[in-house]
Amino acid sequence: MGAFSIHKIDSLFKNTNLDELMSPQAVVILKDTATVEQALKTLAAKRILSAPVVSTAEAEVKVPQGCGCLAPLFGQVPPGAHWPQEKGLAGSHQIMGFLDVRDVLSSFLAELEGTNMAQMKMLQKMRILEDKGQSYATTQIKDLKVFGGDGDFFHISEAAQTTIKELVMNGLLNPTERGTHRGKHIVTGTVHRVAVYDNQFRLQNIISQTDIIRFLHMNKADLGDMGSKTAAELGWCPRPVVSLGPETSAIEAMLLMNQKQISAVAVVDGVGKIIGNFSISEMRTIMAEHFGALALPVGEFLALEHGTEFQGYSHIHEQEVVQSKGHKFITDRVSRARPRTPGEEVGQALVLVKPNAPFTEILDKIVNHRIHRVYVIDDDEKPCGVVTCTDVLRLVIKATQHQLKVAPTALETAEAQQQDGAGAATAAAAEGAVGAEAVQPEIMDVQADQRQQQQQPQAMAQ
Repeated sequence: MGAFSIHKIDSLFKNTNLDELMSPQAVVILKDTATVEQALKTLAAKRILSAPVVSTAEAEVKVPQGCGCLAPLFGQVPPGAHWPQEKGLAGSHQIMGFLDVRDVLSSFLAELEGTNMAQMKMLQKMRILEDKGQSYATTQIKDLKVFGGDGDFFHISEAAQTTIKELVMNGLLNPTERGTHRGKHIVTGTVHRVAVYDNQFRLQNIISQTDIIRFLHMNKADLGDMGSKTAAELGWCPRPVVSLGPETSAIEAMLLMNQKQISAVAVVDGVGKIIGNFSISEMRTIMAEHFGALALPVGEFLALEHGTEFQGYSHIHEQEVVQSKGHKFITDRVSRARPRTPGEEVGQALVLVKPNAPFTEILDKIVNHRIHRVYVIDDDEKPCGVVTCTDVLRLVIKATQHQLKVAPTALETAEAQQQDGAGAATAAAAEGAVGAEAVQPEIMDVQADQRQQQQQPQAMAQ
């Protein structure tokens, strides 16, 4: 089995505290009385996916005794949807949690319970979504059914004493260790961000998974041999990738993501080739009045979002036709017509890697392209794995805990055969990949899910 040293990164993560990652930051803060419409407009204007939320119910407080100099920090609640960053809070109980676009959309999906969208025509879906969206737009943040789980809060003194490794292990990857979440529902088992507040409970800084990834990227030279290990050797492929066809409606894609507790799905054509990525990030500029657009097929939704036109409807998707020799001849001829850039059908420039891409290359792509995931594709451009920021952090922590098992490289296997014979090589090849058993490549097709749902109807459409 391949072995490598991780002690430099381990030492760096254990000896760097959170306050060393902090820099002056303008934190956007929402009041819990802000409406969905106000919240979405704020997130869109700032080009962000989330913001901390504070309660205004307990904001009308008297200035604490002996704190006359702090009077401007307390008292009357400011008007509007925002809470000024410079204005103090009455205490940590006034910090409600984080609101992100996913919370808004998940709560909207909860409003659609009992509505079988899968059986409706597009126009009917659009009208229902528009009607529901108009009333939903006036809902206040505090009344959302899903809110506040994806984030945590640290006092600034804690930040000065908490190492990056402790944050990743207990604050991001295993948030239940802290137990400070006040959200109504934690959608996933991880969180993506923490906010730091001072003695007057002013929110000073937000540190995200992306910040930790950037820090790791800045110090990638310290990864040693681990940096040269490939996606395949690290167990990131082959493994299941949730996917759907471009004809699936965006609202059904959202329902699938909610069901699978993921933030993105791959969009694949009739032969399984990746043509797009549908994620929460695509929804950052959505307004409540635009919810009707979720009735559109994912391919068209993405194309409109990226200022182009989706031509995919001219393709045939029936399985019997797709598997025919005639269809293969036509698609091969089309692909030979001119070079194809993955994602161009929907206006995206997809960032992809092959199974032999080293860890450092994957880090480069995530940081340089400012993205949250990289798909791994085979020679036919079919997704056979995906690497997220969370996957990277889990890998590093597992390695620093000396629990990482890595598949041997071809060179290591050859050396093992020379030294120990075929028996030793067979034993080496049987070693597991990162934190999981070997997985055969599997594309989970939403069309298969839909066929199953027709046999077993559920309350919510998938």
